[in-house]
Amino acid sequence: QGKKMTDHSRDLMEENGERASPKPDYGQIHVPGAECAPKDLAPQPLDHFKRGYRERAALRIREKMVDEPALHVNVVDRLMQHDVDIFTVMTQWYEQEGGKGITAVIAALARRQKPRIASMVWKWMDDVGMEKNVFHFNAMISVYEKSIEWKKAIDLMEEMDRQGISKNEVTYSSAISACEKVGNWTMALDLLDKMKKEGIGRTAIVYNAAISSCEKGMVPQKALAIFEDMKADKVEPTVVTYSALISACEKGQQWKLALKVLDEMKAAGFGPNVIAYSAAISALSKGQQWEIALELFRELQRMGGKPSVVTYNATMTALEKGLQWERALDLFDEMKEKRLPITVVSFGSAISACEKGYQWKQCLDYLDEMSDRGISKNVIIFGAAMSCMEKACKPEIAFQLMDRMQMEGVQPNVHIYNSAISVCARCNLKDKGMTLFQKMDRNCVKKDVVTYNAILDCVASDAELSLVLFKEGVEKGYYAKVSRVGAQWLELDLHFLSMGAGETALRWWFRECLVPTLKDAAKRDNIRAIDIVTGYGKTRLRGARHGGDGMRKRVHAMLRFMNVSPTEQRNKGRIRIDKASVLKALDDNGGRIVLDEDGYRRFKEEETTANEIPVVQQIRRRPVGLHPANYDMNRVDDPYSRGYEREFHGPNWNRGHDHSKYREEMFDRGHGRAEARYGGSRERDYDFDRERRSRHRREDDRYNERSRDGDRS
Repeated sequence: QGKKMTDHSRDLMEENGERASPKPDYGQIHVPGAECAPKDLAPQPLDHFKRGYRERAALRIREKMVDEPALHVNVVDRLMQHDVDIFTVMTQWYEQEGGKGITAVIAALARRQKPRIASMVWKWMDDVGMEKNVFHFNAMISVYEKSIEWKKAIDLMEEMDRQGISKNEVTYSSAISACEKVGNWTMALDLLDKMKKEGIGRTAIVYNAAISSCEKGMVPQKALAIFEDMKADKVEPTVVTYSALISACEKGQQWKLALKVLDEMKAAGFGPNVIAYSAAISALSKGQQWEIALELFRELQRMGGKPSVVTYNATMTALEKGLQWERALDLFDEMKEKRLPITVVSFGSAISACEKGYQWKQCLDYLDEMSDRGISKNVIIFGAAMSCMEKACKPEIAFQLMDRMQMEGVQPNVHIYNSAISVCARCNLKDKGMTLFQKMDRNCVKKDVVTYNAILDCVASDAELSLVLFKEGVEKGYYAKVSRVGAQWLELDLHFLSMGAGETALRWWFRECLVPTLKDAAKRDNIRAIDIVTGYGKTRLRGARHGGDGMRKRVHAMLRFMNVSPTEQRNKGRIRIDKASVLKALDDNGGRIVLDEDGYRRFKEEETTANEIPVVQQIRRRPVGLHPANYDMNRVDDPYSRGYEREFHGPNWNRGHDHSKYREEMFDRGHGRAEARYGGSRERDYDFDRERRSRHRREDDRYNERSRDGDRS
């Protein structure tokens, strides 16, 4: 944002031949109606494109159970019984094993993650007046570390200071690990500094935990600083160090930095580490660098590494975000061919790839495959499927997916409603969109800025209703940062707005901000730049539509139908308005800016493509990794769809009928089982010629023959 404001000042200076000022005019937010709105709900400028990206699921590192002596196991098992007398058991154990035995019991409870029982043992030590040493404290801190209770771990360290018990490397290592698990990087760094002040040697384990805390706190620069301190202390970095550092770069969306660390790891002689490569690929995914991500994936394979499920998922996500949906689905098939455990995250990436390619039929196939594999669908899966139906303009299937969610015990959240309203916007279902928008309040689903963007797309044809909804979004804080004003300039920022929201915001801005400012003679003379930021690059290219339709095209058209002229501008993401043309339009219309609504509506009907139904060939893939006898491309009697079959064909349709002809008819129509199940229209999507249909039938015959022979390949 600072750079953007500097551009304002520099351009104004260049026009007058003046030297740039060292203090640019950053201006201030000026959004009438948003004075009492929350300040943290509106998307931050230039950061909005991060919204909607699902965070990669954090990997939980499960501690391996260390083999315990049989005697310790016996005592711990007795302590975990419901009606045990802990005082008697621990007293007998102490008499038999002494202080070391107590340490062993607390350590065993830490490994089993039983903080409540460990606390009772700790209290027993106080009750019997047992003197505690550093080993007891270390074991108890480890209990709180593994149960993610960092505050209690810090309290124990303070108790050690009060009792005059010296801390050692294990003490600090456990406490830093406790902070690392919750991402409390500030406390972790404080503990690291205390180790240095107290002269306690800092090992690679301690440094790794501190770097991991910075990773979870998403401060990659701090992680790099710790890494430099580690090398200055001549502590040899391990592969865990590099993996944590790359993961920190990934969380901070620093993909170039992640590649640099990966190169340093390889130069240090470490082989292909799957965790490090997975984190680097995930960083590239967030940076929309799918080519490099795919090259890293293949490099890992060439070097003899075995990509894990996480590696495949990260690479698929990178390809999906790079709009390489076919490559992503190819990787998904490769993953199944290698019989890797397919997760819900894998299917989520595959369904999101279908969305990018408008492959709604394949999306439905994946939903069925999840049922066949026994993988429960969550709200993220349904959200991705809903988004796919939105892009493909399949409102009937989208609404039925919402019903299917409730049948499977998944409650629709704000993202589901947003997709459903967006479907209505794409298919010109204004009334249905408003019904869903109002239903969110009845179902206690909190709206967000995407909700308002979607509903404004849906009702864009109704200017007055759009203004009412936009002002509601302003009052709630979602559009509280769209307008800024400086000493010599005004700016409308449409970065995070949808098409309909952008059109409405432009109308609102002229009425509420620009015109009142220009009517004030004192302010009018000082205004030298009037800008509308439409966005370019990452903020708009991924959502680019065919035909050149976009926010910039819409704004230019609206200005033309307002008789307002833009000026030449080097920045493709910004439109500068000629002030003289605005003043002339005000004089011609009695102090108002009037938009030719009829002319603009004709322009949208003739020259925009946002609501056009995409005509895309549906490419359906054969299932990989499932027994063919259990998964037929043409079947209609699977458990997932049975409810819809009864709905569209009557309760007794499955009794005493030969369905082979029905399946053949549906397949010939190019709809497959999806239309039979989800109640779509019967029109022909594509004209399959006779030769192609015959080829498909021959392939099916060979496919079914192999399945009868038991070939699972």
